[in-house]
Amino acid sequence: MPKILFVGDIHPDGHRLFDRRTEFERVLFTDPKPSELLDVVPEVDAIVLRKLHLDADVLRRAERLKMVSRHGVGCDNVDVGALTRRGIPILTVGDANTVAVAEHAMMLILAAARRLPACADLLRTAQDGAGRQAFLAARDAVGTMELANRTILIVGFGRIGRRLATLASAFDMAVVVADPFVEPRLPEALGYRHVGHFEEALGEADCLVLCLPAAPEDEPLFGAPQFDRMKHGALFVNVARGSLVDENDLADAVESGRLLGAGTDVWHDLPPGAGHRFMALPNMIATPHCAAHTDACLSRMATIAVQNVFDFFDGTLKRELCFNPEAIDTID
Repeated sequence: MPKILFVGDIHPDGHRLFDRRTEFERVLFTDPKPSELLDVVPEVDAIVLRKLHLDADVLRRAERLKMVSRHGVGCDNVDVGALTRRGIPILTVGDANTVAVAEHAMMLILAAARRLPACADLLRTAQDGAGRQAFLAARDAVGTMELANRTILIVGFGRIGRRLATLASAFDMAVVVADPFVEPRLPEALGYRHVGHFEEALGEADCLVLCLPAAPEDEPLFGAPQFDRMKHGALFVNVARGSLVDENDLADAVESGRLLGAGTDVWHDLPPGAGHRFMALPNMIATPHCAAHTDACLSRMATIAVQNVFDFFDGTLKRELCFNPEAIDTID
């Protein structure tokens, strides 16, 4: 009987699907500590991974491990190289979170453009019947941006980037796509402009959104030099990975007024703590890595993650969902 380890709990729909296959044994590790993971992995045949890291030390102890099913699409919390060398595939949930994350990115753009925190704070601090003229003056001075006829630069044209481009187009934004791994004819056929590197369009973008993958060991893609080259009063949004951005440099750019506002759903460390600089910035829209946490999206991710386990052991693994397809080629 294959033993399946769930690292981090998943939506009940995923567990209901798992219950249909009684030949699999479920091991729940819903609030795991890294040290405890080392004790349980030697006995499991597959892992459904939502939380924690599968690093080299953990994987060395996972002697029976045959596959990993990632509850998500990013694999920066997994030593993919170690899995691939052992012929162990890691499966993702494909486009399950595309709609939710793209919509969240659009929300961050709108909230930053309309300076939602500043507007809400103005209402909270206004006193009834007193200082009306000062209140109206402050309201008129908030300074917001319309999106229509503005240019959005989407860095990364994968599933989420493509969906976001559609949403931005609906707001009459001019879309520029920066992705060196995409054939220019693909975005251009949709009416978008393509550049090989985001630096080529950095100075003309009214809004820039990061939608690309990242490896944890990579240097930040955005720091002070990039923010200095952006158009004064532009917006910056990150729904990709916190490691892509130097958080202090982003805080400087927002605090100085170089950027009208910024939004992020991703962090270097989570939770960031009440003393994090972003928390004190009225022009920063910050969310706790929850872009994919709609009920519908969590259900999709859970059921696909479980189905990936079934498909692997049934011999019907979907290659398009495999993050390291070269590992599949070693499977007899």
